[in-house]
Formats: sequence, structure tokens, C-alpha cells
Amino acid sequence: MKLLVRTQIVAILVALFWVSYLTILAFLDQPDRALQYINSFVFGFAILLAIIYFLLTKYLLGRNWIVVPLVLIPYYLVYKPILEKLLLSLISKNYGMIIKFLALSTGTTHLLAMILGIVLAILFTRPQFKS
Repeated sequence: MKLLVRTQIVAILVALFWVSYLTILAFLDQPDRALQYINSFVFGFAILLAIIYFLLTKYLLGRNWIVVPLVLIPYYLVYKPILEKLLLSLISKNYGMIIKFLALSTGTTHLLAMILGIVLAILFTRPQFKS
């Protein structure tokens, strides 16, 4: 039961990081710039998020392969849509269009960063033997 609660906490944290990722990118993507000029920001934040997901998984979830679907499925079906709609309801229409565009265009990058961080954390965590 502790593992299930921990996976849901990690899924909520991943969704919060996704919302902050979109907000930061939308802030940096001013109307006079285009997203193509800030690709270094997109990939830089994706690497930073992969490191954060690595540390979250390593210290909260440990070495257990069942956490991958227990984090990804609730994240995509529950937490991401709820937090994204909440963010869009709190901001202006123009800013919301930028966030929708960034959500569509950088979603794959975030997914790969998330999977990379979680899988590498599982691979590099030492097994805990119960004595």
C-alpha cells in the first residue's frame, strides 16, 4: 500500500513539474520570438526534469519495475489533464494559446525525459534485501 501511495505522489509531482515546465517555456516564448529559437531551453529543461525524475524515483520508489505503469497511467489519465485545465483557467486567453501550443509541441520531449529518468533510476538503484 505504501508503494501505491508513493507512486501517486510521484505522479502528482510529475504533473506539477509539467505545468511549471509549460509556464516557464511560455514565459520565455515572447511574441517577438518563435519556439525554434528557444530549443535549447526546451531540451535544457527536459534534461533538468529527467534528473529530477531520476532522483524522485530513486529515493521515493526504489528498484521496482511496477512503478513505471503506476506512475505513467495515472499521470496521463488523471493528473495531467486536471492540472493543465486548471492552469488554462487561471491565465489569459492569449497566454493559454501559447501554453496549448507548447503542450502539443513539447509533450514528446517531456515524455521521453520522464521515461528516461524513471527507467534509469530503477536500473541504477541498488536492490534492497530484507533481512
